[in-house]
Amino acid sequence: AWAMGGQMYPWGNADRPPIRISHHSQAYLHAAGRAAVGGMMAICHREMTGEGQQVDVSIQEAVVGATFLVTASWDMTKVVSKRGGGESRNVRVKQIQPCKDGYVVCSFTSGVKASANRGLVEWMEEEGVANDFLKGFNWDTFDLTTATQETVDSLEEPTSRFLMAYTKTGLLEGAVKHRAFLYPVSTTADILESVQLAARGFWVELEHPELGTTITYPGAFAHSSEATPRVSRRAPLIGEHNHEVYEQESGISSEQPSTLKQDKSSPAKLSKKSRGKNRNKKPLEGIRVADFTRAVAGPLTTKILSVFGAEVIKIEGRSQPDSFRMSGSSRDEVPGLDSSGPFNEDNTGKYSVALNLANPKGTEVARRLVAWADIVVENFAGGVMERLGLSYEELKKVKPDIIMLSSCMQGQTGPHAAHPGRGNHLSALSGYIQIAGWPDREPSSLGVYTDFIAPHFNVLALLAALDYRRRTGKGQYLDFAQYENSLHFMAPLILDYVVNGRVAGRMGNRSTCAAPHGAYRCRGEDRWCTIAVFTDDEWASFGKVIGNPAWTNTPKFNTLLARKENEDELDRLVDEWTINRSAEEVMTMMQ
Repeated sequence: AWAMGGQMYPWGNADRPPIRISHHSQAYLHAAGRAAVGGMMAICHREMTGEGQQVDVSIQEAVVGATFLVTASWDMTKVVSKRGGGESRNVRVKQIQPCKDGYVVCSFTSGVKASANRGLVEWMEEEGVANDFLKGFNWDTFDLTTATQETVDSLEEPTSRFLMAYTKTGLLEGAVKHRAFLYPVSTTADILESVQLAARGFWVELEHPELGTTITYPGAFAHSSEATPRVSRRAPLIGEHNHEVYEQESGISSEQPSTLKQDKSSPAKLSKKSRGKNRNKKPLEGIRVADFTRAVAGPLTTKILSVFGAEVIKIEGRSQPDSFRMSGSSRDEVPGLDSSGPFNEDNTGKYSVALNLANPKGTEVARRLVAWADIVVENFAGGVMERLGLSYEELKKVKPDIIMLSSCMQGQTGPHAAHPGRGNHLSALSGYIQIAGWPDREPSSLGVYTDFIAPHFNVLALLAALDYRRRTGKGQYLDFAQYENSLHFMAPLILDYVVNGRVAGRMGNRSTCAAPHGAYRCRGEDRWCTIAVFTDDEWASFGKVIGNPAWTNTPKFNTLLARKENEDELDRLVDEWTINRSAEEVMTMMQ
């Protein structure tokens, strides 16, 4: 599903196969996020109609929804995104750079974000390592789409020397101080040492009585002013709660196991008239959203609300528009505030108003929109809405039952809350870049990967807050750190480090429990297929499909352990078979 959904092809090195994110399946997790949202939407619909329904989730479609620029780029320009590129097709831009004890994400940007480069250069100047070229560079006119490679190299060369003098921790602390767009490529060990996560009380200790110990787990994915979510106990042992579920929760007696108690307040008790009146409505019809979000994660959150019937008004200024309006491809490569493919893809179904929030008159109009709304969503860096006079405490005076969600990089509290950045930086900080790529090479960029994790959690919390308001009449404030959200998709590797002391690294496309498991070259230019064989029965079927060549029946490959021990040779043999066939032909045969 990861390959079929378009997530592999754009990432990795141009001279090697496309890569996945190593270790456990991210595809399953994205599908799980969609399933959770779908389930909650079905509950909303049942509240309206008294009717249940089946929620059908495609893992492939969930993965497609998490691709960065891939579909929009094709739609706008009919250009296929290639791996190994930087921010611009015209020049090579380093995204990931080495430092004293690992790697950091640090690159020069242009356009509306170019001013962010000044923080790094000023820091270098303080340390006496910024040359005259860097000191005198005009960031206001810098444009990567027209810059020469010589200019980019002249910017990167002294910067690379500077980075090599510091550790990841030292660079992060300096970046926070100088508001520089720089983040470490974290390992699971680094994540457990995060001062930001500690300050926000992210980690929880859960008892494992069967082991006689407690284990550190990722905590709740949100802070809220009402009914704060929490992780309260470890995963259950098989059959551990038979008694509670059978007799206490479900009302199943040992004498009459088929008899169930029905909740008298169930929506199934709604009258036929009430059901019919709401049957054709979308679950969120009548819900109004004031959308202050920018870039990817926030707009995708409010897009989901719009898709399910909410009325969403996007609020931005002409002088300070959503930065994504000028990102990615546009039709016929003619840039403009309304022509960006990625922006249009992420903001369908919304209304738009232009407000200058730096002007008191603009903030007054924004307050009127909040009075109209049920939900406010914003994803500025921590503290920005408060400085604009639009904090939750202020908005609650305008609309006492307002639900406000802030979804920024690292939350509204903690020593790193105000540190600016984008999804590519958070993908590094959250550990994903550390495990993406080949073990003998530097990590691979994944674009703004974490921007596609946060929306699942954001929407789930908003739906829960709407239900809470329906039952209590109370609104609430939801403080979301996309950093914390993203770590839930890294949880197995975090627990592996906590329990076993193993620091996850890059594995290319290999798996610890399957062989072959990789991307194999097919007929045509840069064409690939993915093949995964987990069991010996699957190996027998694989051999049959490819015509049972003699090597498939040798002791080298007849067990999973043997295939893992001879994996280099196995990959070469599989590659020799696939290279003479189209990717579609291989897929059809394997199906």
